[in-house]
Amino acid sequence: MTFGLSKQSSHAALVGAALIGAAGLLPQPAMAQTIQSQAIENEGVVARRLNLGVGKSIILDLPRDASEIFVANPKVANAIVRSARKLYIIAAEGGQTSIFAMDAQGRQIAVIEISVGRDVGELQRILRTAIPTANITARTVDETIILTGEVDSAGDAQKAMDIANGFLGSGMAMTNAATAASGVGGGGKLINSLTIRGRDQVMLKVSVAEIQRQVMKQLGVSTATANGSWGRFSMINPFGLQSFDQNGVTLGKLATTNAIGAQLQAYERYGVARVLAEPTVTAISGETAKFTAGGEIPVPQSQTCTPTTTGTTLCTTGIVFKNYGVTLNFTPVVLAEGRILLRVATEVTEVDPTQSYAFNGVSVPGFRTRKNETSVELPSGGSIASAGLLQSTSMQIINGLPGLMNLPVLGSLFRSRDYQRRETELMIIITPYIAKVSNPNDLKRPDEGYADASDPQSWLLGRVNRLYSTTSNPQAIKGFRGSFGFIAD
Repeated sequence: MTFGLSKQSSHAALVGAALIGAAGLLPQPAMAQTIQSQAIENEGVVARRLNLGVGKSIILDLPRDASEIFVANPKVANAIVRSARKLYIIAAEGGQTSIFAMDAQGRQIAVIEISVGRDVGELQRILRTAIPTANITARTVDETIILTGEVDSAGDAQKAMDIANGFLGSGMAMTNAATAASGVGGGGKLINSLTIRGRDQVMLKVSVAEIQRQVMKQLGVSTATANGSWGRFSMINPFGLQSFDQNGVTLGKLATTNAIGAQLQAYERYGVARVLAEPTVTAISGETAKFTAGGEIPVPQSQTCTPTTTGTTLCTTGIVFKNYGVTLNFTPVVLAEGRILLRVATEVTEVDPTQSYAFNGVSVPGFRTRKNETSVELPSGGSIASAGLLQSTSMQIINGLPGLMNLPVLGSLFRSRDYQRRETELMIIITPYIAKVSNPNDLKRPDEGYADASDPQSWLLGRVNRLYSTTSNPQAIKGFRGSFGFIAD
């Protein structure tokens, strides 16, 4: 688009008077505009970049008289010329355009690059009022708002994102994961480039405690012929959980000349197992940390057989390694006033021989897994039981001869009873702390001060470690008194 300017002095005077009278009616530039109207006195080519909100306008003073004005895209911004040195620019819709000003000799006076988007001046004022301690700048690129600057905490970053989302009238946002963890996800309307001043570090202590109690009982009479093909009770555990390795205790035998015998079987076993893991991990606020304590076990996956030149078949079994143990993944976000937002994923996996099965003659072990994924908000030093499991299983089965096993009193001679009860209790306790810098002298290693006993001390005194005094503990050479050492259950 090209605009021509009149050179008649009378017409210019009338236009100048009209502009003076209408100056109070012209809209003032918004706060988001990066360039204010000002006079330029140099005679060179002036280059400017403007950011305007849709529907906003600005008046520019040119350095000398302009004869022609060119607008690259009038749909984005329009230029109105009322005098030789006054340019009135109106932003129409989102986008980018360029405006060129030329003098009477065809020389270029000014180049104005204009970017039109949402007016974020009001958003800037709201952010400054809602978060006075933050230094946040809102910029627009087409229909996208970019938040840059610094905030004190992740809570302030989240508040700024919520305010900007409300300003957009949409819940869609795209977050820069390398800065503040805001928890708002992708849409291309809002980009969070806020950084957090002095990001805190969080130490997470997790206690995974599990108690297993198991009771097995077997009582009954087993009968068999001489070759053991009739009337014999199977001693295989029918539950499929764990087979009895023992055949019981023989309390007495009855035998006849027909080689039919009866054997009284009695078996009872109690077991208690305890699992305790207390991993401790430290991570920067907004970053993810992982801790694994366990190992890998080979598990047969597939078997491939190929014929050989000798007429035999060579079979190879593929192996894949499965992880077991305790795995902890957590992402902490320090909010305002010392509160911590945690995203925790805990997994406890162990080999379960009772769930194994045979595959082409190879025993494939089973696994027992307990998982917990949660998001909680806690104060520093506060604890929460994020998961708990109390499971009780009771099973029994009776084997015997049909008909005879149901006889009163005498029926007990023709049947056997297997009973199993299993109880499991699992609890996961999480405690986060805001980590502080420690004095290296206050940190002690578990092996600090340990020294192997000399040969005479080992042979004559039965010691496994040597006792000696240090600067911090001069009394150690005198021996231990009271409770000391580790407790092993």
